Amino acid sequence: MNNITTSVKSLGIRRGDIIVTAILLLLAAIMGITVSSLAPAPQYAVITANGTEIARLPLDTDCIYHIGKTNTIEISDGQVRMIEADCPDKLCIHTGKISESGQTIVCLPNKVVISISGENSTVDAHTH
Repeated sequence: MNNITTSVKSLGIRRGDIIVTAILLLLAAIMGITVSSLAPAPQYAVITANGTEIARLPLDTDCIYHIGKTNTIEISDGQVRMIEADCPDKLCIHTGKISESGQTIVCLPNKVVISISGENSTVDAHTH
């Protein structure tokens, strides 16, 4: 202990310097934790058919997903869109891409709804 005290004194470090450094390190750690907790939640495309959730796919993973034999969606660049549908009006295809929480694509004739959710969840879907 005596050698440490002698070394610290020879460097010109005082007790106050050590306290200020400790406080600054503590504040930096608190700020790091705060910033990481403010990061946006991952976005998911939630797919329901006939009122039942069938898949929850992350928007940060590009894929093509087939919904039965009637509809096909594409997730690309953090957005989802309907690329195929056998409904007569194709309004679901004309909706275009969505990527914000609360947005939806609806294929009413086929009873398919795609919505964006910020909830964190596990993926339970088969993609092709």
